[in-house]
Amino acid sequence: MRPVGGGANVNVADQVTLSRIILTPVVVALWLAHAPKWHWIGLVVFIIAGMTDFVDGRLARHASKTTHFGAYMDPLADKILVLGSGLALIASNRLSVWIVLILLLREFAITGLRSILPAGTTMGASAVAKWKTTGQLFALGASAVLTGMVPIVFWVVALTLTIWSGIEYFYRYWPRA
Repeated sequence: MRPVGGGANVNVADQVTLSRIILTPVVVALWLAHAPKWHWIGLVVFIIAGMTDFVDGRLARHASKTTHFGAYMDPLADKILVLGSGLALIASNRLSVWIVLILLLREFAITGLRSILPAGTTMGASAVAKWKTTGQLFALGASAVLTGMVPIVFWVVALTLTIWSGIEYFYRYWPRA
């Protein structure tokens, strides 16, 4: 572990999480390129970035090295990857604005819910929320390189999971607020 500003320790799992944030601008740049070959290369980088979400948690739990830093940065890294990639796809006319707005509204709603919970209350990721992230990653990847019904089907699933997980969090945590 290496000290980072403020004396925080960043372990291997945390470094994997940070790599997801670092890879996001690479994905965005490749998906904004005008040649389809760059979109496919961007998809490979995106898949690697997406896989870090699975790897970092697995590393942290396996080594019993979960950190406050990782607990905070992991969901933030997901949001940066998903929303950054979504904005790149909007800019390149491969994704509708309303889809990213739904993703943003859900994130703002959950952040708002977290802000009114009593101090010390943590909202762990539910199984549906984990599937939501996976669904969003598949839908974004499909939108980057495919046209037609395939991305649409992925987005129907991803948006259903996005809304479902948001409702689930409010159902689970609202009475505590």
